[in-house]
Amino acid sequence: MRRARSKTRRAGAAGLDEEAAREKCLRLLAIRARSAAELRDGMRGVGFGEGVMEAVLLGLERAGLVDDEEFARSWVASRQPSGRSGRRKLRWELRSKGLSEDAIRRAVDEGIDDEMEVRAAMEVVRRRLRGRRAAEQDTARLRRLLVGRGFEFETVSTVLERMAEEEEHS
Repeated sequence: MRRARSKTRRAGAAGLDEEAAREKCLRLLAIRARSAAELRDGMRGVGFGEGVMEAVLLGLERAGLVDDEEFARSWVASRQPSGRSGRRKLRWELRSKGLSEDAIRRAVDEGIDDEMEVRAAMEVVRRRLRGRRAAEQDTARLRRLLVGRGFEFETVSTVLERMAEEEEHS
């Protein structure tokens, strides 16, 4: 008899754990959209077990509250208007959010094409130069700036070539 009560208590505790874990996730999601890995880390930090975490994440996915593909697409879309980050940086950010390489590749490839990245990098350079002409020593600095912002090497070369052409024609 004692044994049966113990199993019942554990089952009840697991249900409470699941409810507490779900509440933790909902609080995190109320702040901003999150990947499944971020939610898992949040629950793990509080001490929930693997079984509880998986059950909660499955329920949230079924309810449409957690979708890593959509999260990746919206992350890329939210970063694009500022134009301050290149594709490499966006990929790094999404990896740090625990997303799969497939989801990252699809989101970045769908969200940013080559010309969009070149335009964004050109805007970064123009803001940095603030209307003045680029001096010879500025080229190395601008290259480091763009690479540091996560722009592809091809993009950086294209931008610097275009900037040089613009200066020749002006």
